[in-house]
Amino acid sequence: MDRRHFVKTAALIPLIGGASVAWAGTGAAESVAGSMSTSCHGESGERYELTLRRVLDGQSPAYSEDFLLADVRPEAVRRFTEYSGDLSGRYIGGLATAARVYSTPFAGLDGLVEKVIALQKSDGYFGSTFHYDKPTDLDLALLWGNGRLLVGLLEYYRLKPTAPVLAACKRLGDWLVRIGPLMLSKEIRAAFGAQHFASSYICWMQQTEGLANLYIATKDERYKKLAAQIAAVIERRPGDHVHGYLTSLRGLMDLYKATGDAQFLSQCETAWEDVAASKDALITGGVPEGWSPNNHRTEGCAEADWVRLNLALWKATGKQKYLETSERAVFNELAFNQFSTGDFGHRLYSETGLPGNGAARAWWCCTLHGLRVFPDIHDSVFRAAKDGLWYDLPMDGRILTESLSAMAQSSLGENGTVKITITSAATAPVSLFIRKPQWAETTDIHVKSNARQYPAGDGYVGLEKIWAAGDVIELKYEMGLRQLATSENRVAYFYGPWLLGAAAADNAAYFNEMTVSNKLERGKEKALATEKQPKRPFTVPIAATLVPCFPAEYPDQPETLVLRAVAEQTGMGTTGWELRFLGRENG
Repeated sequence: MDRRHFVKTAALIPLIGGASVAWAGTGAAESVAGSMSTSCHGESGERYELTLRRVLDGQSPAYSEDFLLADVRPEAVRRFTEYSGDLSGRYIGGLATAARVYSTPFAGLDGLVEKVIALQKSDGYFGSTFHYDKPTDLDLALLWGNGRLLVGLLEYYRLKPTAPVLAACKRLGDWLVRIGPLMLSKEIRAAFGAQHFASSYICWMQQTEGLANLYIATKDERYKKLAAQIAAVIERRPGDHVHGYLTSLRGLMDLYKATGDAQFLSQCETAWEDVAASKDALITGGVPEGWSPNNHRTEGCAEADWVRLNLALWKATGKQKYLETSERAVFNELAFNQFSTGDFGHRLYSETGLPGNGAARAWWCCTLHGLRVFPDIHDSVFRAAKDGLWYDLPMDGRILTESLSAMAQSSLGENGTVKITITSAATAPVSLFIRKPQWAETTDIHVKSNARQYPAGDGYVGLEKIWAAGDVIELKYEMGLRQLATSENRVAYFYGPWLLGAAAADNAAYFNEMTVSNKLERGKEKALATEKQPKRPFTVPIAATLVPCFPAEYPDQPETLVLRAVAEQTGMGTTGWELRFLGRENG
């Protein structure tokens, strides 16, 4: 099936330096990865495990070995097998990275990789026949899938370096070098414009990620040169595919990491400014599936890319705006995009909200790309530097270093607190730096033993002492309800890092023919009592708010509207949400 027509219509353990993983064999074909064993805790860990369980054991569809191999054989037994290597590559890369970061073995992954590379064509690519004389949409689709497969195989190689896997990656990289002059030509760039969408020129631009990482693995200058040549033609075309464009930029960040060449970092920062200043920067913290004017729905892949790009930019520059942008997307759009099944996918959106209709679980890409984002997020909770440890994201996490180790347990959504426990003793004074987020009115820090506190810049507070195992740092984030003015005299509500909305599942009477004309009485908001909170997964009870509402259809009979964090969508059946509201004072 032609994806272009579809998409247009329709205990967390980030280890410093990697991890050593014991592998459990090839497993059965009908259960490629085998059972799950993680040590994740807290909401962030539960979200990761929800998607991991869906990938390993979920149905509708199940990721069986034959199902995964269909896009490299290829066999038209499911949709989108023309994107040769797309699903299989994402699956391999997602699980390989999870295995490395979370120290979790997945039985069966070795065997799947062996079967994939055995299907490589003599020219070096995977899938159907590539037409060198006159590429079509199907050839661009093949290019897209091969790019995702190259990345997936390299992520597997990072986990478990083997000569056959690297050889397969090099053969694929050599093929990309071979067709480089053709794909870089003005004729091809012009022929596959934004109207081709998921089979547009982004299918070539996104090769930067695989090429940069292949250069890291091999130090072969040809791969670096081709990636740099592609970088020179990357552009954000109106109406084009967001996921492909952002993947191209993430590839440039990998190229910057590999070379230290500041031009690639500068290009990404300029591109970020362009997106952040556009109407494609959504109130949820995410981005759409297509750039304006084709910006009518979201996509889990694009959300994951936006988070990963911002985290990469933050680590490269230390600029807080990138950390704040990724944080807002993680707490809101990424969480909202995650279905109760663990899938990620699509939601339509309007000027005022997100209708309940039009939601789609995109198992063919978003679910696996969603899985892949979790390791990057949790590698960013703590970081180690020469001057000490830094706690950057108010989430659950753990860091292990020679000088000091710590674990964070978050109850942010329940009572606004986080507890950090020192898990290994230090022999000399070490600083632990705590970030005060911009959404917190204050961040109170209490240490159950004396520590020197001092301002550290950028809103951080340093705590220095000779730490002992078992020392506890308690953080209390004081948060309040905030209003953000939006278009057409409407406001949006935030509580701490969470965007609030009115869900049809809680407010059935609010949603009717004149929904967008309903008005809220601002200044009369109050917290929803704890005992009245629903008993379901992923609730954020601290943020739930009651607001008097005047229905447009009968304003003389006021009602009460429940606002809650849009992140709670994961624990609910798919429902409609309103996010931007009129106030009573507007007339």
